[in-house]
Amino acid sequence: MVTLYVAGKKVDWADAGRVLADRTALAERIELRDESGQVVNRLRSESVARDDDPDWVKAITPEAIAEAQKGPFMTLDEYRKQADWR
Repeated sequence: MVTLYVAGKKVDWADAGRVLADRTALAERIELRDESGQVVNRLRSESVARDDDPDWVKAITPEAIAEAQKGPFMTLDEYRKQADWR
């Protein structure tokens, strides 16, 4: 039997779908460990970009998504003020 770890934290299999559905989890270290805690396998998220995709598509990685989700964010009114829209 193996146990799932995301970012060094144990994840119950019942919660695995919810945890892995969060794109930020894919930027973290994902491991399968045995009963003694030894790493059996490390999982790595890969880009779905193809070789013939433009560079901007290849730049959309789980790490880039996680970084963008950190913020900062602004309201539409704040954006309009910054963009000098009235």
